[in-house]
Amino acid sequence: MNVNELAVYLEERIPASLSEPWDNDGRMVIPHGTAEVTGVLCALDCTTGAIARAKELGCNVILTHHPLIFKPLASLTETDSVGKRVLACVEGGIAVLSYHTRLDCLEGGVNDCLAKAIGLENATAFLPYGRIGEVAEQTFEQFAALVEKALETKELALVKATPMVKKVALVSGSGKDEIKDALQAGADTFLTGEANHSCMLDCKELGLNLICATHYATERVVLPVLCAMAEEAGVRSVIYPFAREAEYGI
Repeated sequence: MNVNELAVYLEERIPASLSEPWDNDGRMVIPHGTAEVTGVLCALDCTTGAIARAKELGCNVILTHHPLIFKPLASLTETDSVGKRVLACVEGGIAVLSYHTRLDCLEGGVNDCLAKAIGLENATAFLPYGRIGEVAEQTFEQFAALVEKALETKELALVKATPMVKKVALVSGSGKDEIKDALQAGADTFLTGEANHSCMLDCKELGLNLICATHYATERVVLPVLCAMAEEAGVRSVIYPFAREAEYGI
């Protein structure tokens, strides 16, 4: 299977019709479309570390959730954060395929993986990408501990607005704009990756518990799915394993 054929296969599995209008995902960098796929590295982001690891493992495709190129590039230079990575991929003959909001919305995608990780039952969509369901009734503190363990993160930002948790809405990554949607859907608790100060204040005032478990932790749960898709296409794939702090430094 060559790079273009893999891209077509993935586009059939994760259709562009699911992407939000403002998004830019899909084929990011294709240095040699007819090159045989020697291996696929699955990562949340196409970072310098991921590129180096792909080269080390002999992978000529990096498959990510976050787009490498989100906004149009006015120039392509090694002094630019995105530009230097694009150039490194081109020079190394590494293709980059990114599936962002279409993977958020996809059945079995990011948000379904997050729902499964925390044991959400009877999960349904309350937005094209958000999920809402139930957990066994428990205290807010108990549920926060459950999330911390399930997502393997200790970096939780918490807003306790009510003492008990039963109906949970979630949006992976950044869910600051979905608070009212979660409330209208009947949630008592909202799980997301990150939210700003105003969002936290709104949750407290509106009576909605909030757990921010980091953008990284709420989305890395999808990497095994991406890896499996590549393998189903008939190519070797690996998940890029790293600690968030070591890779991102944030």
